[in-house]
This record gives sequence, C-alpha cells and structure tokens, in this order.
Amino acid sequence: MLRWTNDHVGETIVDIVLSLNDKTKELHNQEVATASYSDIKATLGSFDDIGSKLDYVERELKELEGHQGIYLRAMVNGFRYFARSLQGDAVPYNELIANIQELPSVLISDDKISELREKVERGLTELGYKGSLEEKVNRWRNDTVIQPELVTKVAEDFMERSKEGTLKKVIYLPDEDGIDSVNSIQGVFWSGYSKYVGDYRGNLTFNIDRPWTEPILAQIMTHEAYPGHQAFYCRWDYLFKHGKLPLEASYYLINSPTNALFEGGPETALHFLGWDVLDEETPGVSIEAKKQYILARDFLDLQRIYTTNACFMYNLGQVDKNEAIEYMITEGGITSIEANNAFRFFSDPVQKTYYPAYYYGRWMVGLAYDATPADKRDEYFRILYDTPHTTQTFINAIGKLNDKEFIPFAGIKKVRI
Repeated sequence: MLRWTNDHVGETIVDIVLSLNDKTKELHNQEVATASYSDIKATLGSFDDIGSKLDYVERELKELEGHQGIYLRAMVNGFRYFARSLQGDAVPYNELIANIQELPSVLISDDKISELREKVERGLTELGYKGSLEEKVNRWRNDTVIQPELVTKVAEDFMERSKEGTLKKVIYLPDEDGIDSVNSIQGVFWSGYSKYVGDYRGNLTFNIDRPWTEPILAQIMTHEAYPGHQAFYCRWDYLFKHGKLPLEASYYLINSPTNALFEGGPETALHFLGWDVLDEETPGVSIEAKKQYILARDFLDLQRIYTTNACFMYNLGQVDKNEAIEYMITEGGITSIEANNAFRFFSDPVQKTYYPAYYYGRWMVGLAYDATPADKRDEYFRILYDTPHTTQTFINAIGKLNDKEFIPFAGIKKVRI
C-alpha cells in the first residue's frame, strides 16, 4: 500500500473523512464520502473527537515537504472548515469557499455572460433557428426533446460510444469496469447522479422531473459516466489496488479542496472525447451532432453562470429565495423547474459549499485542457486523473506542464445585481 505519511497519520486522515461522513448522515441524511477504497472504518463519534484528530494530523504534517505536504495540509484545513460548517459556526460564506474549495466567491461578470449569450445565439442561428433568443432556445429544445420514459434508454445508447472513446483517448480502465444499471428518479434537485458501488462498478440515475434534450443529455451522461465520474471512481480504485494512489487520498469527499477537479473533469468530459471538435475524428458522432453538442455546452455554461451567481448572491445575503429564483428565470431564461431545483441545491446546508465547484471547476479544467498542446495531453490526463490535487496544486501543475503561469480565475469582476 502506498503511503505519504506514517501508518497512524494516514489511517487517521481516512478516519476523519469517514467520521465527517457519519456526522453528515446523522445531521442531514446525506453521504459526503462517496468513495473510500481502503478497509478503514470511522471511529470518531463527536466533533470534539474529530477536532482533536485534526489537531494531531496538522502537527504531524507541518514538516512534510513538497507536493504531498501542500496537498495534505490543504485537505486537512478543508476538513476543519467543513466540520465548522456542519456545526453551524458563523463563518462567512466566502471564507468557507476559499478554505474548503480554494475558490473565489466573486460573481461571474457581465462580460462573460455576454460572450456566452452571443455564442449560444450564433449557434442557434447556424442551425437555422429564427426569432428572439428565447424563441430560438424554445424551438431548439422542442426539436431535440427526449420523452421522460426514454431518457435512460438514450443514456445507455450514448454510454457505449463514450466508454470506447474514453479508453482510446483519455485513460485506461480495467476490464471489470462497468455500469450495472441506468435509472430514473423524481423529486430530487440534481440532474444526474453517479453512484460508485465498488469493485469497478457503478450505477447512474437521471432526474426526469427536468426537461431533457438529446444534446444536453449527451453532456450530462458523459459527465456522470465516461470519461466523467464513473471513470474517475474506477480509475482511483484501480490505482489504489495497484499501489499507485496513497492511502491519504484513497477517498472522495464532498466539500474538500479536490472538488473543482472532480466536477470540472466531468463537466469537460465530452470535450475530452472530441465530440464537440469539428475537425477531430470521432466514429459514430457526425458533424451535425457535434454542432448540437457545441451549442448544448455553451447553453449549459450560460445557465451555470446564472445559477452560480444566484448561489453566491443568496449565500452572501444579497438576495432572498424568491429574488434568487426570479433572477435565474428572468435573467437566465432558466425554466421554473430547473431554477427551483438549483435553489434547493445551493441552499442545502451541505451542498451550498459544494455548488461553486461545478462552474469554477469547468472553467479551470477546460481552460487547462485547451491550453495544453496535443503532444502533452497524456501527461495532462495523468495530472487530472492519476495525481491527488487540490485546486491550487492543479493550477501549479498545469503551469509547470506548459512552462507558463496558469491563471484560470484572472479578470474576475463584479456583475450587476
């Protein structure tokens, strides 16, 4: 077993993670340790016990040098802030995001909104749609809609092609890898969910309360399965079993500094396959389909800006629930169902400090991929999939890979509210 620290420190780190998971289930009936590859069990029954172990681990990590020390100290700091959030400590939201996610809490600019809005409108026009932007979007969605009872079937059809592309272009997965079931659900606030069950297997679930279209489902399916979450979970399991992933990073924890990578990779997953690159060879994916996928990506990015801005405005105390939902619907053109689901997501006591990982992760990981030359893509994927990274250590690694400072969050400025 690969270790970065002595036996007791490594086991204590995993114990803290799993004990935070138990406390979250006790308080909010939610799982936050969505994968753990060792046989270590939670033993810490109170926040005082967790705090005491955090103190111990912090002392032990003070002298740990290099990437290992930077990574683990950031993770332990994130654990502490997450524990404070769970206990209801009055920590400002932007301070929680900075310490748990290593991300800014600044609203995404009007310039970025205008840029994406223009891309969406241009894409719709090139596909032959006419009228106002709202009219074009409505017609496009009607033309590509999937009936709720067919969502899982369409997702399954995508999955075979996306896994083939993952194995060819992105990463190796063991032969035992696979999805055991693709399910539908109602009454939840998320769109799709990838549940890792262990031994390289997983299940997918899609929320059929929300409207689905073929090009949008392609984005979400690749996010949840290949080369998204299932690929990440399976790859980490494989690496741990083969002594290439350290015990100290042998889990995935919602609300930790790794989240922007874990969501940013899947948010960029379809792009990794080349399904939205017009001059890249992709068997089974036509040029016409690629134009749809490009439009869907821009459309989802635009919607994510509005939901992320609403998340920040609400959690920073600038708007109330009704104002946040109204902003998403009137400014963002988001359907009432999706706006209300987004609000339920980012106002949730656990998920409120996770939600920024989606947009900022997509931004960071996507910019890093596009900045990396084709002959360095294998190393890029090793950094993203195979190396434990926090937001900041990933930014540093991409800068080193490309011999150029990487500043994904440059130029952020305040939006009108």
